[in-house]
Formats: sequence, structure tokens, C-alpha cells
Amino acid sequence: MPTHVLWQADVADFDAWLTVFRQDAANRKAAGIVDLNVWSDPDRDNHAIALFAIIDKDQARAFFESEELAMHLERDGITNVTVKLLKPE
Repeated sequence: MPTHVLWQADVADFDAWLTVFRQDAANRKAAGIVDLNVWSDPDRDNHAIALFAIIDKDQARAFFESEELAMHLERDGITNVTVKLLKPE
């Protein structure tokens, strides 16, 4: 059974972020990360939430902690990022 990741962040513009997020799907897939769902928070403008399934926890962790992703997030005005691993019971 795969582990899941709950990702949340404040984004400068949700629609612009969603476009870039969708364009980056191949990089997540290469890291063994499967996109499950994306939401916008109706109570917080420009707050993005995504749920992923991951095949390899170490590979996914390396992706989420990579300098390349950090630079990408900073460049695109993405702040207050939280990444939570969810382990099935």
C-alpha cells in the first residue's frame, strides 16, 4: 500500500500556480510521486493543497527536499510550504 503526502502552501496566484504544477507532472512522476488531487482552500485565497501517493518514500523525500524544488518554489512566490507524510494503518 502506498504512502501518501499532503502538501500545502500559500501561492502568489492559484491559477498561475496550477498551470505550472500541471506542467511539472512528469518530474513528480519520475520521482515516483503520483498526483491524486489538488484543491484550493475556499477560506484562504491562494492557498493550494495537493495529495500525492508515493511509491518510494526516500525518493519522494529527496524530491520534496531538493534544492531545485526549493529554488522553483522561491522563484514562483510559493511560501509557507508544509509537506506531511501520511502512513496507512
